[in-house]
Amino acid sequence: MRKRLFVNLSVLLLFTSLIFVTPTEAATNWGVETDVINKYELITLKLGGLNYADYLAENLTMRVAFDSFTDTGYTYTTYNSTGGTSVNETIFVEMPVGEENVTLPVGLPIALPLSIGTIPDYLLYFGQFINTSNSFYLLEELLLNITEYANVTYTAAHSLLDETYLRLYFDLFAPEVNSSILSELMGDGDAGLPISLPVNITDFKLNTTIKFNSTSGLFYDLDMKIRSKSHIDEYTEAFDIDIKYALYVPPPPPEPEPEPEPTESPYPWFIPSIAAFAVISILIVRRRK
Repeated sequence: MRKRLFVNLSVLLLFTSLIFVTPTEAATNWGVETDVINKYELITLKLGGLNYADYLAENLTMRVAFDSFTDTGYTYTTYNSTGGTSVNETIFVEMPVGEENVTLPVGLPIALPLSIGTIPDYLLYFGQFINTSNSFYLLEELLLNITEYANVTYTAAHSLLDETYLRLYFDLFAPEVNSSILSELMGDGDAGLPISLPVNITDFKLNTTIKFNSTSGLFYDLDMKIRSKSHIDEYTEAFDIDIKYALYVPPPPPEPEPEPEPTESPYPWFIPSIAAFAVISILIVRRRK
């Protein structure tokens, strides 16, 4: 009896020690679904206080549908405004960053996993990576373009996670830039605009916010603000740009109008009393006849 109890106790201790020594493997959890069309559109393209989004919104509208998910990523199809389609893939892999390996997306992160591998809360993990590394990872290509045209003197990045969104903030300043960076920033966004971009820009300040839904991990919007000064001969004026590209969220259905409550007479007994009096009067008259 004692021998059997000793064996059982030994097995229990071994199992318990394995729990504490071996890291828990978190199953990959995706909060988004396949075969659901997610529509993204240009909400704002404001220059000089005027919004030119209507000139370009149709051409820049993109629809995204997730096709399949694996433990390391997903495939998705994009549909552009002309009916063209493109099948793409985003995977999450460990890569060296400084002296550590960090699991980061390779490909456009339309969605982030809620958990993956040994990371039980990937949104928190990714936000902490942005905080500790001050990384412009999601704007890396954009940042490389900027450094080709400007002497960047300040960069900063941080994140904020709450029950609604994971917000990623990126800030940048350059004393002077070549105006062609604006075309790089907007891609084809400057084509067809009724105004021309300045050729001499100073005090270039870029603030970008990227949001992911904290429940599903789905990319929600990108909000970019540029504050700068343009110079034409001896004239200097503010040159500001606001760009917002966001997931289309249909407005909630209108609430039904409440039915009017029946109005009550201030003397609810008055009408029944009159009716009863009339009936009694008729009966008395008939009896007299």
